[in-house]
Amino acid sequence: MTDGRMFITEIAGKMAVSKDGQMLGCIEDIVIDTSTGQIKYLILSATTKVSDMVDDMGRAIVAVKKMHLDQEYVIIS
Repeated sequence: MTDGRMFITEIAGKMAVSKDGQMLGCIEDIVIDTSTGQIKYLILSATTKVSDMVDDMGRAIVAVKKMHLDQEYVIIS
């Protein structure tokens, strides 16, 4: 979408990369702050350690301040 909105179906299953190009993992889920509506975390199936936070399934929990979608990746900072 070009109007600043993004749907979970557009990002689920895509590879997340950091703004400096580090591959972080495949996006499996998101965590939303229900009081603000902002995305707080991405839940990633990571093959290497990308975060000190993990969920009970061993998936990486990565804090998100901003993100955007290009043709192939979700770029987060």
